[in-house]
Amino acid sequence: MAAPFHLPLGLPPLPPELAALLAPPSATVENPDQIVRQAFRVGRMRLLAPFATASELTEMPDVYPLPRAPDNLLGLVNLHGRIVPLFDLAALFETEHLPREKRMLLVIGHGDQAAGIVIDGLPRRMVFAPESKIVPPQLPAGAAGAVLATYLAGNDAWFEFDYAQLLLQVS
Repeated sequence: MAAPFHLPLGLPPLPPELAALLAPPSATVENPDQIVRQAFRVGRMRLLAPFATASELTEMPDVYPLPRAPDNLLGLVNLHGRIVPLFDLAALFETEHLPREKRMLLVIGHGDQAAGIVIDGLPRRMVFAPESKIVPPQLPAGAAGAVLATYLAGNDAWFEFDYAQLLLQVS
């Protein structure tokens, strides 16, 4: 059981029902067998990442293109004084960005191992039961080798990737 959530400045703890709303995602999962992931989209592709994998979400910053870089590498961005490569995975997934969704930058990884990817809209939290894991449907060749798991939610397949492997494919 998680420790009670305390308000700053020595105020008494919140009632349990309010504390549960403010608790980190992993502390609100009742069944430890459930799979909790951050879900986001790149065009029509539905992607998942563990919360520890995605380290930052921001609006699209200025992008500094690199000459003769692969098409998927949009360039470099400056995030808090740290230079991070920015990749667009839409071509790899053979899709186009959703026109009505705001493009955001999601940083995958930490420190020197971080890279940004362009996503459509805001990520959300999704919870999957272990039995929702399925055999992945056919994916483009560049993406297929990096799939870690695929989960079914309604009629939609959600893909979790080894993002380091996936970004090696596009760079």
